[in-house]
Amino acid sequence: MSAALVAVSAQLRAGATPVEAWSRTLGVVLAGPAPTVDALLATTSRPGGSRFRRRLRTRLLTGLPTRLPRRAEPGAAQRARAVVAAARLSDELGAPLAGVLERIASAVAADAEAEGERGAALSGPRSTAQVLAWLPVLGVALGALLGADPVGVVLSGGIGTASAVLGIVLVGLGRWWTATLLSRAGRA
Repeated sequence: MSAALVAVSAQLRAGATPVEAWSRTLGVVLAGPAPTVDALLATTSRPGGSRFRRRLRTRLLTGLPTRLPRRAEPGAAQRARAVVAAARLSDELGAPLAGVLERIASAVAADAEAEGERGAALSGPRSTAQVLAWLPVLGVALGALLGADPVGVVLSGGIGTASAVLGIVLVGLGRWWTATLLSRAGRA
């Protein structure tokens, strides 16, 4: 999205009207001075392929209902709404749109960089949680390879079955707690 905003700003500085600049950059014909949120997301997100883009552009032009691309970034809709609001406000007030879009582009780029850093910081804890979730299964398999009968102990009833049930409950609670911690860290 940042690259698209810089391209629109460059065209505006070269003398294009806002409608022309948005249309050239996004590849869709606009009805007003600012794109819709759907049009902006559809052309700046990373959809599955060119056939998807053509179908989505056709739907935008004909006014058919559209769905957001599946691979849209988490904050992309909020950023797109901010861009559209700024473009409409600039049109209503007569403020120069190029400067506004350049500032928004730098903010969008900084936001995307922060999201990338957050994802990189959380990748270690996510992979550790996955390894820890598989350890009980590996323990049962290793026990069977060493000649013990862990499945028989679990199915025999008594303390073996109680231990297995308690272990399954604790693994489930651990996975829930880890997912909660990761989502809290991702939101922060």
